[in-house]
Amino acid sequence: MLAVATKVGAASPRLPLYLYGQSPTQVSANGPALLVRITQKAPLRYPFARLARVIAGPRVEWQASALSACQHEGLPIVFLDGAGEPTGYLQPVQGKPSRLDSVIEEMLDRADWPMHYSHWLRAERMDRVQGWHRARLAAGREVDEDDFRELIRQHVYRPESESFLFTQSSPQAGALTAYSLQALHQAGLKTRYWGSHGDPLELAGDLTRLLSLALHLEMHGLGAGLHGDNAALLRVLHSFGPHIDQLLPHLLGSLHRRLKSLLEEWR
Repeated sequence: MLAVATKVGAASPRLPLYLYGQSPTQVSANGPALLVRITQKAPLRYPFARLARVIAGPRVEWQASALSACQHEGLPIVFLDGAGEPTGYLQPVQGKPSRLDSVIEEMLDRADWPMHYSHWLRAERMDRVQGWHRARLAAGREVDEDDFRELIRQHVYRPESESFLFTQSSPQAGALTAYSLQALHQAGLKTRYWGSHGDPLELAGDLTRLLSLALHLEMHGLGAGLHGDNAALLRVLHSFGPHIDQLLPHLLGSLHRRLKSLLEEWR
């Protein structure tokens, strides 16, 4: 399956390219564009200037020139398995490190950094759930209090139970991972950091989980009906895109403020 929410030549923002590879698919570079060949179909050309990120299935065969061109253009590629789960990604090398990058590295010199980082993650999960609750009430939509308390229990205090957020559909996991990779690249940040005792800070994975929670709440009550309907899920993801574009800078800004405050206390 090939889906991209744009038309070549249209005056529109950069958007994702989905290459599910349900039929054998080959991707090569063709000047300032990707050339996609699908068995028994006419070749399709996608200019880099119209692409934000690429999500590719297991039957997509990449030429080295296409991979190199995507890296040069700063386009992250997320690779999916047959079930639609991410198996890995190709991310451009980090450019000039940002101030937040330096702050994270300084925090990781402390033995107690996992505790402080987990407190920030918990606060952001609570903010996602409470924000969803406020939006529902402002729209005049009732929220059952028991249901609300269960959402807080599950997503704020038991985040280990959130693995289902990544497996309920094939487009979500890869698309949200690609959003996070792109934001980190643009912000001059690494996808993973290492603490003083060899413990990893999985920044890309944690951002993706927060995005997944926000999307899950947005789809609350609709998940069962959308399960397995990739076209409908892609429409939901596309409509949710502007919110993600606002949420990612908010999350990185929140992390920066929290860590700067802690470092000032420690100095």
